Amino acid sequence: MPDLAFLPSLPSRPGRALALSLLSALAGFGAAAAHADPLASRTVYGQLGLAQNSAGAATVGATAPIDWRTTVWGLGVGAYWDANLSYWSARDDADNRRHGYAQIGLTPTLRLRFDEGRSPWFADAGVGLSLNNRLYSNENHHFSTAFNFGSHIGAGYSFGANRSQEISVRVQHFSNASIKKPNPGENFLQLRYAVAF
Repeated sequence: MPDLAFLPSLPSRPGRALALSLLSALAGFGAAAAHADPLASRTVYGQLGLAQNSAGAATVGATAPIDWRTTVWGLGVGAYWDANLSYWSARDDADNRRHGYAQIGLTPTLRLRFDEGRSPWFADAGVGLSLNNRLYSNENHHFSTAFNFGSHIGAGYSFGANRSQEISVRVQHFSNASIKKPNPGENFLQLRYAVAF
């Protein structure tokens, strides 16, 4: 079982209750949403991620389609913008305390769907920009820049009425591409739930 120690550092009980209420509302909204574009829909999403040494991230975001699509080797290919706001939590070895970090990000993402875009299964990949409110530090991972690049790959499944909901798993890497040293990077394993609107 993964260590979810970062969860208590999320907002207080009223804040967690509000977040859960919003996710429940999103789930209900998904059932009534218009037919989702299989290659690039407008969505809102919630995402949880875990990294090494009990680091964690909670993210909310939205996607918007990029007006481009093609078919390659039987795969439907589309693209979308992904804008998000994240809260990272990690234990710093300097004071052995858990610290919080706010992050904003923007990532252009490619989406591939099997069966020329008709399959409920999809794969995503993207590289974008992110900015933390301060330098991230997680035990022996000490970032030297607040500005970083975020790259990810993932896979997921669309479901529900008109395939308006999706769940996906992704691996995301953040680092500054050696603009400045040290550049240890951080890798998150993330679970995302999204609803088209």
